[in-house]
Amino acid sequence: MAPALRHLHVDRLAEGGQRYGGHAYQDALATARAEAVPIVYPRAGMEWRTDDGVSLHFLGPSLPFIANSRNDINENSVAFTLRYRSFCMFFTGDAGAAAEERFLAEGADLHCGVLKVGHHGSAYSSTPAFIASVRPRYAIISVGRHNLFGHPAPSTLETLRRFGAQIYRTDKNGAVTVVSDGHREAISTIEPD
Repeated sequence: MAPALRHLHVDRLAEGGQRYGGHAYQDALATARAEAVPIVYPRAGMEWRTDDGVSLHFLGPSLPFIANSRNDINENSVAFTLRYRSFCMFFTGDAGAAAEERFLAEGADLHCGVLKVGHHGSAYSSTPAFIASVRPRYAIISVGRHNLFGHPAPSTLETLRRFGAQIYRTDKNGAVTVVSDGHREAISTIEPD
């Protein structure tokens, strides 16, 4: 995150509000401050709109924060849908099952054609009820090659396949790019070395 903050024009950094001691997180916050990038704390129910018709609808985190879950930091991730005309992509952050349950309970329209799968496709994300509600045509899993956690979990891959999602994985497909004109989307990849 810190290199992006240093080399790209960033209007603001959205942060969940739960403090974390990880180096990359601390480096991103320090870089945002050094680059005078405002740090903002969106909450479920907020919406940001651009002049060209793009909107972000925030679904998480909600207050009160999820507590006593497998990983409270992940469950309280910034999560949102990006909508442009009829195109929708759901960004789950690192959210898992507890956050997914909350998204479902709050009754928001979760249907999106593209899903950035939560928590790297772990066994603790992408519950059948959540995937049935989102109904993605495409599922993108950001995951490191040969990661120590065994992500993505076979059960998560099976759930995504059962609901008809075409799966893209950064460990197998490399970088994944989604482009849309607001009606159709095109997905391309850059194969890893």
